[in-house]
Amino acid sequence: MGAELEQKYVVISRRPWMVEARLTAQLRRAGYQVLFLEEKPQKDTYYDTPGLDILAGGGSLRLREKGDRRILTVKVPIRAEGGTFLRREEELALAEGDDPADFLRACLPQVDPKGLTPTAVVDNRRRTYEVVRPAGGRFELALDDVCYRDPATGREHRERQVELEAVAATGADLEQVVSALSLPELRPAQESKYQRAVTLTRGDDATG
Repeated sequence: MGAELEQKYVVISRRPWMVEARLTAQLRRAGYQVLFLEEKPQKDTYYDTPGLDILAGGGSLRLREKGDRRILTVKVPIRAEGGTFLRREEELALAEGDDPADFLRACLPQVDPKGLTPTAVVDNRRRTYEVVRPAGGRFELALDDVCYRDPATGREHRERQVELEAVAATGADLEQVVSALSLPELRPAQESKYQRAVTLTRGDDATG
């Protein structure tokens, strides 16, 4: 069992590449070392019950496909406030033909694995940076070009997001690095990607 601590933003700008440049410049001026790591596409498929019971509980069940890797992740909320999300996280690496039923029963005992169906797809081109403060604290900065899709209807919605995840850092460390960011184009996200996918592609049809 692990815990994920991160700050999320929705980018409100028609020039997101300028936001990226200004964001990394702000971090460097604040004393952080910022190193570009990679740009890669990834596909996330979220599964839930027909009644969206996992979503209603604030959690998510995600299959991430990135290159040759397939990772199944269950997230359960601990705290979410002002764009900062603290969640319990369980992961399972999947090989071809693996059956994750036992993993799902252990992580989501209230859900019947046989009743799960794809409820949202998120195609994402992600640019990542390593952000390090010499005095302590290591983070991953992700800039996401996101397309949400409802697999049942094909309805889509695009947006840009920024995520700052504590890799080897405390909550206080995260608060400190967040305080260095003051771009008006960054709006703290009030929802997870799964929640936004359902909200933005289903609208009034969403139940959670």
